[in-house]
Amino acid sequence: MKVTIKQIAECVGVSPSTVSRVLSGRGERLISEQTRQRVLRAAEELGYQPHLGARSLVTGRTCTVALWMSQLFTAFHARIVHLMETTLWRSGYELLIRQVGHQTEPPRHGRGRVDGIIGFECVGALRSVRKISHRRPVPVVSMGAYYLTDVDYVGVDLYTGTAQAVQHLIEQGCRRVAYLVNAESRHPGDARRDAYDAVVEVAGLPKEYIVSVDQSRSAAMAAVAAHVEQFGLPDGIFCHNDEMALGAYRGLRLLGVRVPEEVALVGCDGIEDTEYLEVPLSTVRQPLEEMCRLACEFLQRRMAQPDAPLQSAVLLPQLMVRESSLRRR
Repeated sequence: MKVTIKQIAECVGVSPSTVSRVLSGRGERLISEQTRQRVLRAAEELGYQPHLGARSLVTGRTCTVALWMSQLFTAFHARIVHLMETTLWRSGYELLIRQVGHQTEPPRHGRGRVDGIIGFECVGALRSVRKISHRRPVPVVSMGAYYLTDVDYVGVDLYTGTAQAVQHLIEQGCRRVAYLVNAESRHPGDARRDAYDAVVEVAGLPKEYIVSVDQSRSAAMAAVAAHVEQFGLPDGIFCHNDEMALGAYRGLRLLGVRVPEEVALVGCDGIEDTEYLEVPLSTVRQPLEEMCRLACEFLQRRMAQPDAPLQSAVLLPQLMVRESSLRRR
């Protein structure tokens, strides 16, 4: 049997109109946060499913937000999807997920079916939708390490995080610090590449790149093996992300290399997998919870106040030092 707003109201002990305001997002400012959370919990526990078509006719909104992702297949990206879905559900929104990759043509984002778009590191696709939606602007928030600055944005400062990681390797006594990166991300202007270059230059150390064909674990493992065979073993490696760090770790162990005694290793992103290896991996942890929370807040404020000033935030990551990079104890 379909759960109704009236049943939720009876369960919580409030009026149906209060429940309607919470679930529709209209007039929420008149309702206390405690009551709002009680209504949302009751709706979830009772299995309430809103009639989106009817809601749209009444409110002029679909209460659906599109999340655009550059990719979806890694644990890092799955974590972002989970955080966004959880955060938006608490505010009464459904989530429509689209993988847009690096395309510059406007994807079918569902104009008329979504109230706004949050894009994670897909600046080309976000630029395209800005061009075609000038007559009926779609609220947009850009977030991640790569982001637009002419729309609301929540950025992550991976330049600072990378600089801390590379400096940490140098302080551990590493004198050949290599950067494991996929070919597409190696270009100047990328925050991680620029930070790596700057820190090793100041330290008077040579630049050394281990270039992988892509960001997969298998490709990173193969790239490390080929690099060691051709150039010998660096004593420190900073990895573009944790997927590549896990591949590098496996590749080094297959070569019989001890981590961190022979090679100190640091990844980037902060995925949970890095904690569960025989030698836990150091990593630059991105503040995903804060990033997703702010992005949702910015989008909802933009939908409510289309002419509000630009909203922006740049968040700092945290270097998590674990056994894989500790050579001096």
